[in-house]
Amino acid sequence: MKLPWFNRYGIFFLPGSLMGWLIFLSALVYAIYLFIEIDNRSHSVSDTLINWIFNCLLIAVVYTLIAFFTSKEYDYD
Repeated sequence: MKLPWFNRYGIFFLPGSLMGWLIFLSALVYAIYLFIEIDNRSHSVSDTLINWIFNCLLIAVVYTLIAFFTSKEYDYD
């Protein structure tokens, strides 16, 4: 039996197993790391936030794709 990594609640995917939590925490730590790196190289607050938000969107897309393909089937009933 294959254990689903994520559970789907509407449009959100929440971790449902240890592997799901590892992926979620990895994405969160990577987003924080990127914020620190971008902040060190930028000259203004708006420059930092614009670049960081774009990177967060990319992280969210990758997270959603992984979660979509490793979640259990959605029950429409």
